[in-house]
Amino acid sequence: MTQSVVHVTNVDKVYGKKGQNQFRALSNVNMDIKEGEFVGIMGPSGSGKTTLLNVISTLDSITDGQIQIDGTNITAMKANQLADFRAQKLGFIFQDFNLLESMTVYENIALPLSLQNVPSKNIEPKVQEIAKTLDIAEILEKYPAQISGGQKQRSAAARALVHNPSILLGDEPTGALDSKNATSLLETMTSLNEDHGITIMMVTHDAHAASYCKRIVLIQDGELYKEITRTGSREDFFKEILNELAELGTNRA
Repeated sequence: MTQSVVHVTNVDKVYGKKGQNQFRALSNVNMDIKEGEFVGIMGPSGSGKTTLLNVISTLDSITDGQIQIDGTNITAMKANQLADFRAQKLGFIFQDFNLLESMTVYENIALPLSLQNVPSKNIEPKVQEIAKTLDIAEILEKYPAQISGGQKQRSAAARALVHNPSILLGDEPTGALDSKNATSLLETMTSLNEDHGITIMMVTHDAHAASYCKRIVLIQDGELYKEITRTGSREDFFKEILNELAELGTNRA
């Protein structure tokens, strides 16, 4: 039986103090992400999808309920424990890559391991391995300003994966990209998922990006509205996603 990497139970997130203007961003959310899944989170602006990502990624706390990642109850952890857990168990792909211009590609990729005080002799084989996987071994000594947009994407993906996280998280990772680079990143993420078994959760408003996922969770007004699973071609899934978004009352989630 496939293990749950993420297990969300009865999660509420309320902003504001009791008795004042409160906003309920998440309401009784229950969901699982199994090992090896590629899950997309979609919903209208203000629906709670980014809040859901933030509480799963430990960047925000919940008001009630429980979240387990890789069998660990993160809602019972203190801030310093969460920081260590985040560094060891989670990988992030940011919209603008967040590569440090003053560091080489090698140094950027190695950074998560360096911050964990991994010995340099143990860092190099890990960087070389993930660079080879993502076909960027030949640019490791270059700086971000010297490489293409696609190479920057793969470098950022390598940095997110070098410490072998339990799950890769993306918040609108294609949002700032042109169609060519967006497709390149999505194909890279698909390869990581299908060929290397990386578990991925991606928040997106874009039906094209979402069609690369295996499962879509739709959220509205802080509540899970519906789930759809890809059973046929990506093109058919794209049309199904558009239809579901139209039912939500918007053609742009």
